[in-house]
Amino acid sequence: MSLSHLHAALNRTDWAALAEQKEVLANEVASIRSARALLAAHECDSAADLALDQAESLDGILHWMDALMDAAQQDGFPVVFLTTTE
Repeated sequence: MSLSHLHAALNRTDWAALAEQKEVLANEVASIRSARALLAAHECDSAADLALDQAESLDGILHWMDALMDAAQQDGFPVVFLTTTE
């Protein structure tokens, strides 16, 4: 994929929808971390470890989305960042 293909993909991005999807993903990570804490409290170690692995994997996707959105904004794309926090 050339840089022009990347810019074309970024031009077709629905930034508001991406921001909403990112928020949903962040909420899912928070839920998984809460579930992990409950599992650990009940000494369900293997399930707690699995939940932690899943949360960390999803965190990686969130960090990639942050980097992509920051770079796109710096290049002048109309990126939308949701400002609500939980």
